[in-house]
Amino acid sequence: MNPDGSDADIGSYSVMAEWDGCTALNDLAALEEHMGITAWGTNGLISTDIPGGMDGEAYNCTAYVAALPAYEHKSEVTGNRTFSGNTSIDVGVAPWDSDTEAAENFGERVEQLTWALDTGGTEYSGVVSGAFPQEAAGEWDDSYYHGGRSSTGYVLSAIARKSDVVMYVFADYSNDPAVTMGEDPVYPFTDQSYTAWILRDYLPATYEHVMALKAEGTQAGVAAE
Repeated sequence: MNPDGSDADIGSYSVMAEWDGCTALNDLAALEEHMGITAWGTNGLISTDIPGGMDGEAYNCTAYVAALPAYEHKSEVTGNRTFSGNTSIDVGVAPWDSDTEAAENFGERVEQLTWALDTGGTEYSGVVSGAFPQEAAGEWDDSYYHGGRSSTGYVLSAIARKSDVVMYVFADYSNDPAVTMGEDPVYPFTDQSYTAWILRDYLPATYEHVMALKAEGTQAGVAAE
């Protein structure tokens, strides 16, 4: 219900201003399942609201050094050893009360990302970047992504806007420990399949989830006491 009792749609910020990141983003459950995450790391999931986190315009759910499937190397000489993989993920939603504000914010975020990539000093191979591919771009008014492989793993940054909401996923994961040892991979995804899934499936589904919560009202994304 709008504050004035009308049927007109109200801005996303007005509804989501006090939302808690991990509550609204379902504790990153879809990412946990798709990537085979076995533990969220020492700090667990970190949930922030607006403006509680490093991104003062967005609510976030973040995992640092979450555990990915491990590879057990068996050897009678050196003994069995387990090599684990890890991932860091940051999912955020920046709601606004107009499409214009959101479009401006999207542009600023893309500029910041490209500047960071240009000046960060990391060299990437197999780079894919630009607007989302056609099979994923139709969901959004604006979109941009950059994926590339470094010496230590894969990094993906994806930013998208629909109406007055900007969403993003920043994720990286270490090299598959089994592949590093010359064995078959233990990760249930590849760089290509992971990128496609984030752009084509995860981001659109997450947007629909957030919009469904918005329809329930201002308390839908607020953490339980």
